[in-house]
Amino acid sequence: MKVRIGLVGPADSLDRIQQSADRIRDSAILVPRVYRAKEESPRLAAELDPDVDVILFSGIVPYRIAALAGVTTKPLLYLPRLGMSLAQPLWEMREKGLPFNRISIDSFAARDVAEVAEELGFQFETVEIVEHWETASYEDLASAHEKLYREGRTDLAFTGLSRTVELLMEHHVPCKRIYPTRYTIREYLEKAAYIGQNNRLKAYQLAVLILRLRPVSASVSMEYDYLRVRNTFEGFLIDYARGVFGSLFPYGHDEYLVFTTRGSTEEPYWIATLNSAAERAGIAFYAGLGYGTTAYNAEANARKALDRSSASTGSCVFSVDVDGEIKGPLSNAAASSYNIAETDALLVEAAAATGMSAAHLSKIRSMVRRAGKRRFDVDEFASGLNISPRSARRILQDLSDSGLATIVGHESKRHAGRPRRLFEITL
Repeated sequence: MKVRIGLVGPADSLDRIQQSADRIRDSAILVPRVYRAKEESPRLAAELDPDVDVILFSGIVPYRIAALAGVTTKPLLYLPRLGMSLAQPLWEMREKGLPFNRISIDSFAARDVAEVAEELGFQFETVEIVEHWETASYEDLASAHEKLYREGRTDLAFTGLSRTVELLMEHHVPCKRIYPTRYTIREYLEKAAYIGQNNRLKAYQLAVLILRLRPVSASVSMEYDYLRVRNTFEGFLIDYARGVFGSLFPYGHDEYLVFTTRGSTEEPYWIATLNSAAERAGIAFYAGLGYGTTAYNAEANARKALDRSSASTGSCVFSVDVDGEIKGPLSNAAASSYNIAETDALLVEAAAATGMSAAHLSKIRSMVRRAGKRRFDVDEFASGLNISPRSARRILQDLSDSGLATIVGHESKRHAGRPRRLFEITL
């Protein structure tokens, strides 16, 4: 399956990126989103989030704006403006005999300009660096360049922003647009494809969750009372295992193991719901979540995480990654009063729009992550959720009517009959 790379930037930059994508055509699909103003980058990144594996921005400014907005959990990259990006327009100007020894420039640090000049044997009389920050408007940058030109301090403005070029040209200020080199574009497209593919493989890693009940109070010391507590807890675990498409195994007197895939466990709804249900029932547990490329590795890491969580109080979960990184507590007493309305507004909106429960929608989202794709026919969707095709057809229609799925095409069957519809899930 091809990696889907989201692109965010102005039209001219995205055109250059797509023209340089020949090396990854067989392994990746580019999904462009054009903006007129860099402030649109968070909205576009949020739109891309459910449909791509990684997002590549045309430059560092839209990247920073989107990253600070926190609108996506997908890996984010940007095309840097390296020295050779400046070398090309400078060389062209020298070949044409145009003046370039007094310049103003944004998107570059002074040392980068000095290095390019030294490498190419250029002598600059004046280099004015125009500070380029996220909150600066295109008009601000254009005004700064124009002011230097009108004061006679520069002959030419270099800028990495297409809109700033337009404004400078409107005011008849000589200017040049700085683009990333095609080599840089190809390098970062390949990097994005690699990261996207690696994240997909990561989603298929095995995950093992080991849970234990904390010692009960004296009031439930009787064996029958303890059995009631354990049976209640097992009911919560069955719901959790079902939600993450896992298998639940009791182990010994007070330990439980859930085997599933990493992609399913990264749906946050289920751990939070398990923790909240246990708290309402007055049950405390601790758990370790381990990831691995084999069941043995995943369980070994889960036991390391279990040891760490046992030292905490209340219900909590720690995790240990493939590389040994420990995270946690993933859910603790302070977070156990999980309020889905506060932590996953999109899921709440989807529930209201479709009439489905948040748990059911979260299970669909887990299935999509586990499958590593967003396009399903009715039979695939039914199989993934372990429901009948009739129920799957009804759910897909509800999602489609609510704008959370779209019919993207039809696939013809080999045997006679109507072609099957393909739905793309955007939840």
